[in-house]
Amino acid sequence: MYGAVAKRYAAALFEIALELGRMQEIDHQAKMLEPLFHDRLTRDFFLSPRISAVEKKRVLEKSLAGKLDRAMLNLLKLLIDKRRIGFLPEIMRYFDFLTDQRLGVEDAVIVSAVPLSETQREAVLAQIKRFSSYGELRVKCEVDAGVLGGVKVRLGENLVLDGTLSSRLAGMRQRMLRYQHRGTGV
Repeated sequence: MYGAVAKRYAAALFEIALELGRMQEIDHQAKMLEPLFHDRLTRDFFLSPRISAVEKKRVLEKSLAGKLDRAMLNLLKLLIDKRRIGFLPEIMRYFDFLTDQRLGVEDAVIVSAVPLSETQREAVLAQIKRFSSYGELRVKCEVDAGVLGGVKVRLGENLVLDGTLSSRLAGMRQRMLRYQHRGTGV
């Protein structure tokens, strides 16, 4: 889930984007900026207390001016001034969530032990659509041999279905541990 700080800044940016009529352009920029902190050097630069806010903003202005909407650039500068730039990835993810919500699009992730055929994928999608209140699903299929069999489905941030063999085995193990034989004492 998203923290209060990320929600507050993302919601403010979202309102500005709506007022400007540039929601989708700013959303595209948010998707571009979200992985920015995956690079260790970039993250260390912006989080370093030894580098002044003025220098950080100068680097932002030099490298991103013209590539980012003014509202987005101003948000980045504000985050630097408030020492909250570390929340940038989460803020950008929540902004993307708000945009998707407005457009009626929801992310769906299907995890299976082996790649699904198109027929299997469509069958799972038909079932998923019953749980979604959105008009459109953006589907991503992942393969994870650790599930052993079956599928796991996540809609947005929520786990909707876990029909994997690994979860069934884990549940069985828990029940067995709970009810293990302790002897009769005779």
